[in-house]
Amino acid sequence: MAVHDDFDIAQARPLILSDGRTGSENQSLGVATMLGFKDPEVHILRKTFETSWLRWLPVNVVYENVNELQRVAAKADIIIAAGHGPSRVMRMLKKQKPSLFTVALMRPSKPYSAYDAIAIPRHDNPKPAENLIQTLGNCNRITKELLAQEADRWRKRLSHLRGHKVAVMVGGTSRHAPFGPQDGKAMIDTLVKQLKKQSPNDAALLVTTSRRTSAETTKAIEKALEHSGIPYTLWRPGGEDGRDNPYLAYLALADTIVITADSTSMVSEAATAGKPVVLWGEPDAAPKKFRELYQALIKQGRAVWFSPDVGLRLRPPASGMMDTLLVAGFIRARWQKRFLGKKG
Repeated sequence: MAVHDDFDIAQARPLILSDGRTGSENQSLGVATMLGFKDPEVHILRKTFETSWLRWLPVNVVYENVNELQRVAAKADIIIAAGHGPSRVMRMLKKQKPSLFTVALMRPSKPYSAYDAIAIPRHDNPKPAENLIQTLGNCNRITKELLAQEADRWRKRLSHLRGHKVAVMVGGTSRHAPFGPQDGKAMIDTLVKQLKKQSPNDAALLVTTSRRTSAETTKAIEKALEHSGIPYTLWRPGGEDGRDNPYLAYLALADTIVITADSTSMVSEAATAGKPVVLWGEPDAAPKKFRELYQALIKQGRAVWFSPDVGLRLRPPASGMMDTLLVAGFIRARWQKRFLGKKG
């Protein structure tokens, strides 16, 4: 195969395995983009039914479309997957086709020696290994080119929002902390009060909820925005404009980004975009491993916890995080080592 002769991983035939979760899939897509793959094929695994104990059953029992996937994987050279379930399927495919180059993101199923390259955030405390690189945050799709493209696509539609733009990324209730209607209203009311104090005639809010935000919380946020007296835009998944998501444009156009502290993915994406991040919530309410990531970002000058004393006009960091770029470089090195070793 020509790809083995010149060691150019960008000429390989990629396949991404996904469990259907956007955050996990975007990690794989981000790495694939950094490796030079254009529009890689994404194969979404379909569970036979939802239950936690399925993860320990054989993968051909857990997922109903494994046979279909085996036919697709037979034509692939490299597989990228994020998360425990997809990594189990990837291991099975590699047993059937040992030449597959396997890349596992997040915490894959063990043993880690089964993969050619692994990238795990350091707050997950992975044990050092030759085939493993530790990252600060999560890999993602954020690049300067993508942000510029989305900013151009949305700039006219958001032209009524002037001055200091604050993007507000809202998650939802987690097992560690609730986030209901009163929390959503309090968040908007507090941010509006802060903006009116700092920028009374020169500020706007770009708000997005997520699939984890309840309908009641979204309504409370919308009502608070309507009474805020500040120009704003609100996007919600599943609404009339649900298919055209301005999330990336918000990252590109915002001067400051406020994020509920229940999502390391959104925080990592904002930090990669090079924007100052304001973490919303009680530090002690966040999971311990999340706090480790946030504390590292704070030390680097990329993030702060919200407080009335901090404000919303913050100096951006010198550059965005480069985890995805570093992971891509590590994978290229592993790829070259594998095939150089075969030729030697």
